[in-house]
Amino acid sequence: MARNKTLFLYNDTKHDQEWTIYSEGVVNQRVTVGQQRKSFTITLSGDVTIQFGVDDAVYLKAKYNYSTDSWTHHSDTPNEFNFSVAQSAVNVTCSYEPQMSRSGGSSRGQARTGQ
Repeated sequence: MARNKTLFLYNDTKHDQEWTIYSEGVVNQRVTVGQQRKSFTITLSGDVTIQFGVDDAVYLKAKYNYSTDSWTHHSDTPNEFNFSVAQSAVNVTCSYEPQMSRSGGSSRGQARTGQ
């Protein structure tokens, strides 16, 4: 019996993010996520791996095991993602912000004033 899962995508920054959600034969979506969450429902009838990409820069892979109705996940940039599951809801939050300028050092989130 197929199972419905609702994917909820959250942006934890003040800037729009371009998300790509892909799993062959299951989902192939490209959406802009701003301050409002995005969601859609997928139907799973077996094991699947879904890749979430943000701004073509950071990625998370989530693996669904149909027989145990459970998820595991991995990212090479774990500080940029939060992944959680509650019943049929799959929540993915990304806090990735691209560097606006390489000459500004690493003062992320701080305004620079003066000349």
